[in-house]
Amino acid sequence: MRFRYSHSARQRLMNERNQRRQYFLYAGLGTAVFVLLAFATWVLAYEEQARAVVDWLLDRPRQVSFPENTRSAAFKSGQQAYYALDTAVYGALINLQVTPGRIRDAKPRTMSMGGQWTPVERHVTVSSAYSLTECNLEIARAVTQVGGTVVRAAERSRTGDLLLEIAHEGTVTHRLLVTRAAGIQKKTARLAVVIAYTDGNHRGVVEKLSKLTRPITFALLPWASGAGDIARNIARGTHEVIALLPVQPKTFTRSMPRSSSILADHSEATNRRIAGEVLASLPTARGVLGYPGGRMDNEAAVLNPVLDELDKRERYFVAMPGTGESSAVSESPESGSGRLRAWGILDPVYNPVIMSMNLDRASLAALENDRAIVIADARPHALQVLMNRMVHLELRGIEFVRVSDLLDN
Repeated sequence: MRFRYSHSARQRLMNERNQRRQYFLYAGLGTAVFVLLAFATWVLAYEEQARAVVDWLLDRPRQVSFPENTRSAAFKSGQQAYYALDTAVYGALINLQVTPGRIRDAKPRTMSMGGQWTPVERHVTVSSAYSLTECNLEIARAVTQVGGTVVRAAERSRTGDLLLEIAHEGTVTHRLLVTRAAGIQKKTARLAVVIAYTDGNHRGVVEKLSKLTRPITFALLPWASGAGDIARNIARGTHEVIALLPVQPKTFTRSMPRSSSILADHSEATNRRIAGEVLASLPTARGVLGYPGGRMDNEAAVLNPVLDELDKRERYFVAMPGTGESSAVSESPESGSGRLRAWGILDPVYNPVIMSMNLDRASLAALENDRAIVIADARPHALQVLMNRMVHLELRGIEFVRVSDLLDN
């Protein structure tokens, strides 16, 4: 006999099933209402974020705004002045051999509720080889050049730290605490400046440069106007004379003729003869600068005979950057090698800003490698930049020397 639920049992099971269905339905509706309410609350509370999410989902293009354009002219001027002062301070700290790891922001620059900026507070650690006076003067010089002033300079009586407050138009922008540490060694390096004289029109620049007290190496083209007189006058001072040897020039001029240039299509004997004639024209020359140093396919085959001729005459050779890629010319000066490579050219476009920047880069490279050689044409820009920058680079640890001093070690 087959079992069968009674009518009342079936009715009870159906009611329970309907109750479960209603429970799940109401629970789903309640959850949906809760999610919708939460989403609506989020949209109302965070309208911008919600719009950004919708724009991202729909990949809508957004209008790019420029909030700085709404700032006042005074606000923009203050910001520019701050950044100019900040750059000047960092430049002064570089001259004091302060690395980024020894600069710590104790308090960042922030804007108060009244719309005023609070000054940035920095702790700076320098080598004890620098006196507080040197630190003070170098930072003051840098900020003064960009329109700032040091309104306060004080020394702590117990620790000996230097406190500086830097301001622009009466508003303090920087507070510096300079601490001297005995454990930090001051780096030193030697930098040789070579002035290339190829044009008689710039003889006055050479004469003014020869009056500088710091040693300079003058590379004179033997056929340039007045080169012999300049060589005799320089030989009596602290400077040095070397001969400028044209090597694969891109163009030929009256002062730099083809017949007197080292060329790849010349024979080995011809290139040897030209090198000997150049040295004979300047008896006081202690070395040779390969100038302007155009690229050649067979540099080693062309330069090796020339270098051999210079070795016989006990003269050193300075290669322009990018030339002498063979083993004939060493990457860095070595004592007694007589073959050196210049770091680079300071004034490729005859711009004093570019030249000053390159001189800074060369000084940093010298501090990394103990020495460097830079080349500049005898132009008024070279005189201007060297007179302005030499004293500050000496504070950085640079010693200006002649090229032969690098060989003498």
